[in-house]
Amino acid sequence: MACWTRRRFVGFVASSLFAPLVGCSDGGVSFNLQDAVRPDLVLTGSDEELASLVQSQFSRLKTLAENPGTTLRVGVPVGGRTEVLAFSFRDGGAAKYRHLRVVRESTGEAVNLVWGWEELLPSVQMVDDAGRPITRNGRPIEVDFADVRGRKRQALDWIAVGVKVAAVAFALWLGAGIGRAILGAIGFLAFNAMVLGLLVAAIGVFLPAIDWLLRKITLDDVERFFQQLVNDIIRLFNEIAQLLASFLL
Repeated sequence: MACWTRRRFVGFVASSLFAPLVGCSDGGVSFNLQDAVRPDLVLTGSDEELASLVQSQFSRLKTLAENPGTTLRVGVPVGGRTEVLAFSFRDGGAAKYRHLRVVRESTGEAVNLVWGWEELLPSVQMVDDAGRPITRNGRPIEVDFADVRGRKRQALDWIAVGVKVAAVAFALWLGAGIGRAILGAIGFLAFNAMVLGLLVAAIGVFLPAIDWLLRKITLDDVERFFQQLVNDIIRLFNEIAQLLASFLL
């Protein structure tokens, strides 16, 4: 399955700049946060506030990963409105191992984040509940670790690369209009949740990507990643902003 490259990314963004980000309900009424239950977590504020917010979510994400079917509703500000992304875990359906499922409540579209394998490194794929690829501009959303530069020597380096990969995947799925720091925060939460889902569940399926991840990253590594200084997380957000900009070149 072909991964997204910078050239493909710029074509997607160019075609989506004028697409409405916020969908409508079945009755044709635009989604409004005030009409819904307040999200559990809202990604808002300065880079420092966002970094502090995601830094404090380790226990919450671990609990979510330990309890498939429970939901964490994450609010994402977009143009004066708040989109809600509902995070939960499943043990079946799109994949035979515990994986993250995200529902965009304004449209009802659901994506499952599953592991792929490209060029001897993992990739992150977005698929529907039947395991079919989610596409944008006719191309499946799959982002390869090899496409993201970084030191990639130690566990925390690999987690940082994974956060960047997840941020790009969400940029492709959600389209233009979301701030890059917000995408960084979404990627931070989503990728660490994906890894926690593998680490806390008994896994009977051995795939190259899963085997690689379980040899490279431990639960202690993920917890240490959340214990970084706020400035280190802000630096990661800035790197994600630069990465997304480079896809637009």
